[in-house]
Amino acid sequence: MSTPAPKPKRRIPPWLMIAVPVLTVGLAIVAVSVAWRSSGKANREASQTPTSVPTQEISTEAFLQCKDCHSDFDKVFKQGKSDLLYRHEKHFATGVSECSACHPANAHEPDKINPPTMTRCFICHGLSDTAIAPGTCTTCHPAGSPRQPESHLDSAWVTKEHPKQALEDRFQCLTCHTEQTCTACHGLQLPHPPQWEDSLHAPAYFEDPAVCEKCHQVAGTAPPGTELPPRSLCDSCHHPEGPKDKTWIQYHFNVVYEKGATTCFQCHATDTCATCHRTGELDLTADEQLLLQAGESVPSP
Repeated sequence: MSTPAPKPKRRIPPWLMIAVPVLTVGLAIVAVSVAWRSSGKANREASQTPTSVPTQEISTEAFLQCKDCHSDFDKVFKQGKSDLLYRHEKHFATGVSECSACHPANAHEPDKINPPTMTRCFICHGLSDTAIAPGTCTTCHPAGSPRQPESHLDSAWVTKEHPKQALEDRFQCLTCHTEQTCTACHGLQLPHPPQWEDSLHAPAYFEDPAVCEKCHQVAGTAPPGTELPPRSLCDSCHHPEGPKDKTWIQYHFNVVYEKGATTCFQCHATDTCATCHRTGELDLTADEQLLLQAGESVPSP
Protein backbone atom coordinates (compact mmCIF):
# COMPACT_ATOMS: atom_id res chain seq x y z
CA MET A 1 0.00 0.00 0.00
CA SER A 2 1.51 3.31 -1.00
CA THR A 3 1.90 6.34 1.40
CA PRO A 4 -0.20 9.47 0.44
CA ALA A 5 1.80 12.46 -0.65
CA PRO A 6 2.04 15.29 1.95
CA LYS A 7 -0.13 18.35 1.37
CA PRO A 8 1.80 21.44 0.33
CA LYS A 9 2.14 24.16 3.05
CA ARG A 10 0.15 27.36 2.62
CA ARG A 11 2.39 30.30 2.08
CA ILE A 12 1.49 33.87 3.17
CA PRO A 13 1.62 36.23 0.25
CA PRO A 14 4.53 38.65 0.51
CA TRP A 15 2.25 41.66 0.00
CA LEU A 16 0.21 40.64 3.02
CA MET A 17 3.32 40.35 5.20
CA ILE A 18 4.08 44.00 4.41
CA ALA A 19 0.53 45.34 4.52
CA VAL A 20 -0.39 44.08 8.02
CA PRO A 21 2.44 45.88 9.95
CA VAL A 22 1.96 49.05 7.89
CA LEU A 23 -1.78 49.01 8.55
CA THR A 24 -1.20 48.42 12.28
CA VAL A 25 1.22 51.34 12.55
CA GLY A 26 -1.13 53.52 10.55
CA LEU A 27 -4.06 52.75 12.80
CA ALA A 28 -1.93 53.53 15.85
CA ILE A 29 -0.92 56.90 14.38
CA VAL A 30 -4.54 57.72 13.58
CA ALA A 31 -5.61 56.79 17.14
CA VAL A 32 -2.90 58.96 18.69
CA SER A 33 -3.77 61.85 16.36
CA VAL A 34 -7.47 61.62 17.21
CA ALA A 35 -6.67 61.51 20.90
CA TRP A 36 -4.33 64.51 20.63
CA ARG A 37 -6.84 66.53 18.64
CA SER A 38 -9.59 65.67 21.10
CA SER A 39 -7.37 66.67 24.02
CA GLY A 40 -6.39 69.93 22.31
CA LYS A 41 -9.99 70.72 21.52
CA ALA A 42 -10.98 69.97 25.10
CA ASN A 43 -8.23 72.23 26.40
CA ARG A 44 -9.22 75.03 24.04
CA GLU A 45 -12.85 74.67 25.00
CA ALA A 46 -11.87 74.68 28.67
CA SER A 47 -9.80 77.84 28.22
CA GLN A 48 -12.68 79.51 26.41
CA THR A 49 -15.29 78.43 28.88
CA PRO A 50 -16.92 81.59 30.26
CA THR A 51 -16.14 82.40 33.83
CA SER A 52 -19.21 81.49 35.79
CA VAL A 53 -21.22 84.30 37.30
CA PRO A 54 -20.62 84.47 41.07
CA THR A 55 -23.18 82.64 43.12
CA GLN A 56 -23.23 85.40 45.72
CA GLU A 57 -26.01 87.84 44.96
CA ILE A 58 -24.81 91.25 43.79
CA SER A 59 -26.30 93.78 46.15
CA THR A 60 -24.98 97.02 44.65
CA GLU A 61 -27.49 98.41 42.17
CA ALA A 62 -24.78 99.84 39.90
CA PHE A 63 -23.58 96.32 39.07
CA LEU A 64 -26.87 94.44 38.73
CA GLN A 65 -26.75 94.53 34.91
CA CYS A 66 -23.09 93.51 34.50
CA LYS A 67 -23.82 89.91 33.57
CA ASP A 68 -26.27 91.02 30.86
CA CYS A 69 -23.27 91.95 28.69
CA HIS A 70 -20.40 90.10 30.36
CA SER A 71 -20.89 86.38 29.79
CA ASP A 72 -17.21 85.81 30.56
CA PHE A 73 -15.62 88.15 33.08
CA ASP A 74 -12.12 86.83 32.26
CA LYS A 75 -12.38 87.21 28.49
CA VAL A 76 -9.83 90.02 28.14
CA PHE A 77 -7.29 88.07 30.19
CA LYS A 78 -7.77 84.84 28.22
CA GLN A 79 -7.39 86.73 24.93
CA GLY A 80 -4.15 88.32 26.11
CA LYS A 81 -5.51 91.87 25.99
CA SER A 82 -4.22 92.50 29.51
CA ASP A 83 -0.84 91.49 30.89
CA LEU A 84 -2.22 91.04 34.38
CA LEU A 85 -2.08 87.56 35.88
CA TYR A 86 -5.64 87.92 37.07
CA ARG A 87 -8.75 85.74 37.08
CA HIS A 88 -12.16 86.66 38.47
CA GLU A 89 -12.89 82.99 38.84
CA LYS A 90 -10.12 82.57 41.41
CA HIS A 91 -11.56 85.40 43.48
CA PHE A 92 -15.09 84.07 43.17
CA ALA A 93 -13.86 80.74 44.52
CA THR A 94 -12.69 82.45 47.71
CA GLY A 95 -15.96 84.30 48.20
CA VAL A 96 -14.90 87.67 46.72
CA SER A 97 -17.81 88.07 44.34
CA GLU A 98 -19.28 91.47 45.19
CA CYS A 99 -18.31 93.73 42.27
CA SER A 100 -18.20 96.88 44.37
CA ALA A 101 -15.48 95.39 46.57
CA CYS A 102 -13.01 96.10 43.77
CA HIS A 103 -14.66 98.13 41.02
CA PRO A 104 -15.73 101.79 41.21
CA ALA A 105 -19.44 102.30 40.68
CA ASN A 106 -18.82 103.98 37.34
CA ALA A 107 -16.85 101.07 35.89
CA HIS A 108 -17.95 102.17 32.40
CA GLU A 109 -18.11 105.64 30.91
CA PRO A 110 -18.90 106.62 27.31
CA ASP A 111 -15.24 106.98 26.35
CA LYS A 112 -13.29 104.92 28.88
CA ILE A 113 -13.20 102.12 31.44
CA ASN A 114 -12.29 102.74 35.05
CA PRO A 115 -10.43 99.67 36.34
CA PRO A 116 -9.94 98.99 40.05
CA THR A 117 -7.23 101.13 41.64
CA MET A 118 -4.18 99.73 43.40
CA THR A 119 -5.62 101.00 46.67
CA ARG A 120 -8.63 98.73 46.14
CA CYS A 121 -6.32 95.77 45.48
CA PHE A 122 -4.40 96.38 48.66
CA ILE A 123 -7.52 96.19 50.78
CA CYS A 124 -6.80 92.45 50.71
CA HIS A 125 -3.31 92.16 49.23
CA GLY A 126 -0.32 93.32 51.25
CA LEU A 127 3.20 92.66 52.48
CA SER A 128 2.37 92.23 56.16
CA ASP A 129 1.75 88.90 57.84
CA THR A 130 -1.82 89.95 58.58
CA ALA A 131 -2.71 90.56 54.91
CA ILE A 132 -5.63 88.50 53.59
CA ALA A 133 -3.82 87.77 50.31
CA PRO A 134 -0.19 87.96 49.13
CA GLY A 135 1.05 91.37 48.04
CA THR A 136 4.19 90.71 45.99
CA CYS A 137 4.29 92.29 42.52
CA THR A 138 4.41 88.94 40.72
CA THR A 139 1.08 87.94 42.26
CA CYS A 140 -0.63 89.98 39.54
CA HIS A 141 2.14 91.27 37.25
CA PRO A 142 4.45 89.24 34.97
CA ALA A 143 8.10 89.15 35.96
CA GLY A 144 9.11 91.66 33.28
CA SER A 145 6.59 94.35 34.24
CA PRO A 146 7.85 97.78 35.39
CA ARG A 147 8.17 97.80 39.16
CA GLN A 148 7.68 101.56 39.65
CA PRO A 149 4.39 103.45 39.27
CA GLU A 150 4.40 106.26 36.71
CA SER A 151 4.27 108.85 39.48
CA HIS A 152 7.68 107.70 40.74
CA LEU A 153 9.28 108.39 37.37
CA ASP A 154 8.59 112.12 37.64
CA SER A 155 11.80 114.07 38.24
CA ALA A 156 10.12 115.92 41.11
CA TRP A 157 8.85 112.77 42.82
CA VAL A 158 11.56 112.46 45.48
CA THR A 159 12.01 116.13 46.26
CA LYS A 160 8.44 117.44 46.10
CA GLU A 161 5.73 114.93 45.36
CA HIS A 162 6.40 111.94 47.60
CA PRO A 163 6.22 113.96 50.86
CA LYS A 164 2.74 115.17 49.84
CA GLN A 165 1.66 111.63 48.99
CA ALA A 166 3.02 110.27 52.27
CA LEU A 167 1.08 112.86 54.27
CA GLU A 168 -2.15 112.54 52.28
CA ASP A 169 -2.35 108.76 51.98
CA ARG A 170 0.40 106.91 53.79
CA PHE A 171 -1.45 103.63 53.21
CA GLN A 172 -0.40 103.66 49.56
CA CYS A 173 3.28 104.00 50.51
CA LEU A 174 3.11 101.07 52.91
CA THR A 175 1.58 98.75 50.31
CA CYS A 176 5.03 98.43 48.72
CA HIS A 177 7.44 99.91 51.26
CA THR A 178 8.11 99.16 54.91
CA GLU A 179 8.70 101.65 57.71
CA GLN A 180 12.39 100.73 57.55
CA THR A 181 12.54 102.10 54.00
CA CYS A 182 11.56 105.55 55.26
CA THR A 183 13.94 105.39 58.22
CA ALA A 184 16.89 104.26 56.10
CA CYS A 185 16.50 107.24 53.77
CA HIS A 186 15.48 109.98 56.20
CA GLY A 187 17.73 108.94 59.08
CA LEU A 188 15.00 109.05 61.71
CA GLN A 189 11.57 107.63 62.47
CA LEU A 190 8.81 108.70 60.11
CA PRO A 191 6.13 109.71 60.60
CA HIS A 192 7.56 111.60 63.54
CA PRO A 193 6.82 109.94 66.89
CA PRO A 194 4.48 111.45 69.51
CA GLN A 195 5.80 114.51 71.35
CA TRP A 196 7.98 115.33 68.35
CA GLU A 197 6.93 118.97 68.10
CA ASP A 198 6.81 119.47 71.85
CA SER A 199 10.25 118.21 72.87
CA LEU A 200 11.92 115.68 70.57
CA HIS A 201 12.65 117.66 67.43
CA ALA A 202 15.20 120.02 68.98
CA PRO A 203 17.61 117.26 70.13
CA ALA A 204 17.28 115.65 66.68
CA TYR A 205 18.22 118.92 65.04
CA PHE A 206 21.27 119.44 67.22
CA GLU A 207 22.41 115.87 66.67
CA ASP A 208 22.44 116.32 62.88
CA PRO A 209 20.89 119.42 61.29
CA ALA A 210 21.35 117.88 57.84
CA VAL A 211 18.69 115.26 58.67
CA CYS A 212 16.07 118.00 59.11
CA GLU A 213 17.28 119.86 56.05
CA LYS A 214 16.47 116.88 53.82
CA CYS A 215 12.83 117.89 54.03
CA HIS A 216 12.65 121.27 55.75
CA GLN A 217 14.16 124.67 55.23
CA VAL A 218 15.58 125.29 58.66
CA ALA A 219 17.94 128.15 57.83
CA GLY A 220 16.59 131.63 57.35
CA THR A 221 18.29 132.21 54.02
CA ALA A 222 16.79 132.97 50.65
CA PRO A 223 16.71 130.23 48.02
CA PRO A 224 18.60 131.14 44.79
CA GLY A 225 16.59 133.41 42.53
CA THR A 226 14.28 134.83 45.21
CA GLU A 227 14.28 138.48 46.22
CA LEU A 228 12.83 138.19 49.71
CA PRO A 229 14.10 135.52 52.11
CA PRO A 230 11.21 133.44 53.44
CA ARG A 231 10.83 132.53 57.05
CA SER A 232 12.32 129.16 57.91
CA LEU A 233 10.29 126.30 59.32
CA CYS A 234 11.79 126.96 62.75
CA ASP A 235 10.76 130.60 62.64
CA SER A 236 7.19 129.75 61.70
CA CYS A 237 6.67 128.19 65.15
CA HIS A 238 9.32 129.65 67.42
CA HIS A 239 9.23 133.22 66.15
CA PRO A 240 5.79 134.00 64.75
CA GLU A 241 6.25 137.74 65.21
CA GLY A 242 7.00 139.96 62.28
CA PRO A 243 6.29 139.94 58.54
CA LYS A 244 6.51 136.67 56.64
CA ASP A 245 8.87 138.11 54.04
CA LYS A 246 11.68 138.54 56.56
CA THR A 247 13.66 136.07 58.58
CA TRP A 248 13.71 136.24 62.36
CA ILE A 249 17.36 137.29 62.36
CA GLN A 250 16.42 140.29 60.26
CA TYR A 251 13.42 141.24 62.37
CA HIS A 252 14.27 140.26 65.96
CA PHE A 253 15.84 143.64 66.74
CA ASN A 254 12.37 145.22 66.60
CA VAL A 255 10.88 142.70 69.04
CA VAL A 256 13.77 143.04 71.50
CA TYR A 257 13.54 146.84 71.33
CA GLU A 258 9.77 146.82 72.01
CA LYS A 259 9.45 143.92 74.49
CA GLY A 260 12.94 143.32 75.81
CA ALA A 261 15.03 140.14 75.69
CA THR A 262 13.33 138.24 78.53
CA THR A 263 11.49 135.87 76.22
CA CYS A 264 14.69 135.15 74.28
CA PHE A 265 16.25 133.45 77.29
CA GLN A 266 13.38 131.04 77.67
CA CYS A 267 15.11 129.03 74.95
CA HIS A 268 18.48 130.66 74.23
CA ALA A 269 21.62 130.88 76.32
CA THR A 270 23.12 134.32 76.84
CA ASP A 271 26.25 133.13 75.03
CA THR A 272 24.18 132.52 71.89
CA CYS A 273 23.24 136.19 71.67
CA ALA A 274 26.77 137.31 72.51
CA THR A 275 28.40 135.07 69.90
CA CYS A 276 26.03 136.12 67.13
CA HIS A 277 26.29 139.85 67.88
CA ARG A 278 30.06 139.68 68.26
CA THR A 279 30.92 137.53 65.24
CA GLY A 280 27.85 137.89 63.01
CA GLU A 281 27.51 134.10 62.79
CA LEU A 282 24.67 132.04 64.20
CA ASP A 283 26.06 129.48 66.63
CA LEU A 284 23.59 127.46 68.74
CA THR A 285 26.18 125.38 70.60
CA ALA A 286 25.33 127.05 73.89
CA ASP A 287 21.64 126.33 73.33
CA GLU A 288 22.44 122.66 72.75
CA GLN A 289 24.23 122.53 76.11
CA LEU A 290 21.13 123.95 77.80
CA LEU A 291 19.07 121.25 76.17
CA LEU A 292 21.42 118.51 77.34
CA GLN A 293 21.32 119.86 80.87
CA ALA A 294 17.54 119.64 80.73
CA GLY A 295 17.86 115.93 79.88
CA GLU A 296 16.39 116.12 76.40
CA SER A 297 17.57 113.46 73.95
CA VAL A 298 16.65 112.35 70.46
CA PRO A 299 14.81 109.02 70.14
CA SER A 300 16.52 106.21 68.24
CA PRO A 301 15.13 105.42 64.76
